[in-house]
Amino acid sequence: MQNIFFRMTFRADLLYIGERIKKGTFKPSISPLTAKHKSGDRVDGILPLPYSTITGAIKSLLGDKKDIHAIGKIVKYKKGYMAVAPYDTALNTAKLPITIEYLADVEGEIYIKKTSNFSSTVLLENEFYLGGLKSKGFGRCEVISGKEIEPEIIGKGVFLSRIYYEDSILRQFGINKENIIKPYFGYLFKKTSSFDGYYQKSIFENTIIKNGYNFLMEVLR
Repeated sequence: MQNIFFRMTFRADLLYIGERIKKGTFKPSISPLTAKHKSGDRVDGILPLPYSTITGAIKSLLGDKKDIHAIGKIVKYKKGYMAVAPYDTALNTAKLPITIEYLADVEGEIYIKKTSNFSSTVLLENEFYLGGLKSKGFGRCEVISGKEIEPEIIGKGVFLSRIYYEDSILRQFGINKENIIKPYFGYLFKKTSSFDGYYQKSIFENTIIKNGYNFLMEVLR
């Protein structure tokens, strides 16, 4: 099959994706980077939508055994805060309230590799669900548009998302390890079953790559 992707745009009222605790607030793992990362080649105004997150969301709709590879980025958002009290069903009681940081009025783009298991945007119909706190009204993403694209190669640029540092996955998006000039490493969760998984070494946004796909990169100037 040709090297074709589906570019799909979406919007969401409320998203909560991943978590990291900072000063008593549960922040999204894709929250804007801290000050120490805001210099140099950083691309402002874009948040990564990790391979693990969006691929997992689509597989949850179409089946875990499907050959699906997706990645994305959030191009517009606002930050908000909410206090929630998680409910413990085992103890039949609510835990102490926690403060979460979430994203609101979100607009984003996802790129799904065209394969025999994903051959049409119709498979997603008009919506999909992403991230956590779905019982609180978070996570519904409305598909706005979808079309086939063939990626272009750019000479050198800043990576805009997050993906496993694994040859078989990187190759799906035209990335070779030898073309990673300046990596920013982190860890993304990789599910091995419905109840288990581990954290896989990954490359994060701001990684400098040469000869990468244009929809995943911002050209260095």
